[in-house]
Amino acid sequence: MAAAAVILVAGCGETQSDHADRSTTTDTASPSPSSSLGEPRSGTIKLDSGESVHYSCAGEGTPGVLLEAGTDSGGTESFPAAFLDPLIAKTTVCTYDRLGTGISDPAPHHRRTLRDLCAVQDQVIGALRLPTPYVLVGHSGGGNLDIGCADRHPERVAGLVTIDSYHDDPQDLRDQGFVWSDNPEDVDYIDYSKELDTLSMPIGDFPVLVISATEADPGAEKNQRYWLGLSPHSRQVVIEGPHDLPQVAPEAVVAEVLTLVRSQ
Repeated sequence: MAAAAVILVAGCGETQSDHADRSTTTDTASPSPSSSLGEPRSGTIKLDSGESVHYSCAGEGTPGVLLEAGTDSGGTESFPAAFLDPLIAKTTVCTYDRLGTGISDPAPHHRRTLRDLCAVQDQVIGALRLPTPYVLVGHSGGGNLDIGCADRHPERVAGLVTIDSYHDDPQDLRDQGFVWSDNPEDVDYIDYSKELDTLSMPIGDFPVLVISATEADPGAEKNQRYWLGLSPHSRQVVIEGPHDLPQVAPEAVVAEVLTLVRSQ
């Protein structure tokens, strides 16, 4: 299991030949069937827009889990083995580097919205043949992304986990001077947060787990209670530690995630 987790967190530090030996290029229209779901695998997925994203998967079983890293972070290098191994032991786990992060292609240089990011997530899930319904797990901004994507396809979602993901006020972001061209993903976070702020709740009937950190920004726990409205089957868990809970308290976080996965 530890070896499988290494595949998921790889991306930086491997040689070019190592990467070529382990990787496969996958087209979203005709995904490669060469690897079984139980075999650790990584490679690239060519998107409809022409860019390519890097992915890693390991484990087998259902419901499959898709991990979304925090804002401006690549998924294949964000989750430590202590977080991944227990998940891989139970089910299929996949993650990827969003455009502009990790070793995926740069984001197209235009204003991108939640719609653009969810379109990429849809293509990744389709190319990886992750069975539906699946569990979406996102840290920080990755959790916000998962909320928006789950709202588009609630029938495909078996569960949703947000890890210290804030309910942002669009006006606060305007006041802070957020500009879409100032981040590597070229995302308009003001528009993004405005869409999330106006969701019609609940967005689905699937279980939702809201994980909050004790040592993050003041008011984090209270702020994130907002997401309990996403489903009638929501609960909040507060874990001791700073914002980067998957890295500093992986055992505590994954234990809660597994509770949701096992319930499906």
